[in-house]
Amino acid sequence: MHRLLLLFTVTGGIFLTGSRGYAQPDTLRLSVAQAVDLAVQQNLMQKVSELELQKKQEKVKEYMAALYPTIKASGSYTRNLKLPVIFMPAGSPFGPTLTIGSDNSYSASVSASMPLFVYNIFESIKLGQKDVAISQEKLRESKIDLAANIKKTYYNILLLKNSLNVINQSYKNALANLENIKKLNERGMVSDYDLIRIKVQVDNLYPNVLQAENTYKNLLNVLKVLLNIDVETPVVLNEDEIGEYSFTNLVLPDSSWVNNNTSLRQLSLTSEMLKIQEKMAKGANYPSLVAIGNYQYQTQANDFKFGDYRWVPTSMVGLQLNIPIFSGFSVRRQLNQVRISQKQIELQKEFTLNNLTAQVHNAINAVNTAASKVIAAQSNIEMAQKGYDIAKTRYNTGQSTLLELNDAENALLQARLNLIQAQMEYLIAKIDYEKIVGEVI
Repeated sequence: MHRLLLLFTVTGGIFLTGSRGYAQPDTLRLSVAQAVDLAVQQNLMQKVSELELQKKQEKVKEYMAALYPTIKASGSYTRNLKLPVIFMPAGSPFGPTLTIGSDNSYSASVSASMPLFVYNIFESIKLGQKDVAISQEKLRESKIDLAANIKKTYYNILLLKNSLNVINQSYKNALANLENIKKLNERGMVSDYDLIRIKVQVDNLYPNVLQAENTYKNLLNVLKVLLNIDVETPVVLNEDEIGEYSFTNLVLPDSSWVNNNTSLRQLSLTSEMLKIQEKMAKGANYPSLVAIGNYQYQTQANDFKFGDYRWVPTSMVGLQLNIPIFSGFSVRRQLNQVRISQKQIELQKEFTLNNLTAQVHNAINAVNTAASKVIAAQSNIEMAQKGYDIAKTRYNTGQSTLLELNDAENALLQARLNLIQAQMEYLIAKIDYEKIVGEVI
């Protein structure tokens, strides 16, 4: 029983991925499907994933901005401490040098440029869009993980509630036996030793009741944190979820699950992204054509009488063609790096597929094993109940000892807990299987 409570505590505690939100005083009644939907809407870490997707979408818009014209304005003032000169040829009437310019120089300009053909701009947009697709798949992955955590926590709470009921029933049986043995002891039909033994048994069961109640409350708080609701909010779960659950065997799925697995989908998208990066590396060798324009307003003077300045406008438009000729083999090295990354991704995909295939087989085996345990445990409970009833009757009629009655009581308790253990193993294995094949939501 202690092992079962520990398992509930561990499997419940590891799913803590949210934080407490606003107060909700009304009682919240949830089915497992409603709990999953609420978590997807309110879980804080899920909102973080959604914001990450929005950030990647804004990055694509940033790449697209490179297609629009770029307009810049600038202004400058220069004070010449020594005026510039022009060197004159020998025999010039102006002497060996000619001083030009003024002490003060002012200029203001507006320049514009617009790409007409820059190959990598379009490829960068495609790269950003593929990055958005990866973020969308990561968001889907976070939803699948969150749904799996919610389901496991939800079912753990229900099964722990069943365990608590079983322990309480065992405690009530022990109390009833204690009252019965007290009466028999008063009539001299049982020894004082039996009375002491049954009192010790009752006292030993009570801490288990308290521990089960505390673990149940803790797991319920974990679920509230995942749902991002206040821990003070009363939550009522649908106890029929376990009773109506079909603990049946699973069969091996067809290969279509590969296309739905989020890890494999992300690797495929990453492979496609690397293909775009390869095109961008090659695109560094392509020429680019940019339209340019400039309008400048400038003047020079030796004083600061701005009203007397003569401002001269100049303007130009043109095309700028850039043709890469040699860049020190950097493009070739970039291509080699991208191609190595592509090989790495292919190896990762192969390994991940093999690993996930093994996980699918293991999960199905675990589900089917647990299903057999559930059937066996259900049958064993009936036998244990009959054994307990017989042992109780035999003890009351003086045909057996208290030890036999205690053994029958412990066997019944263990049989009921074994059923809950088998049900929990089944549900966890089933959720793990659904998570791999992408069906948990």
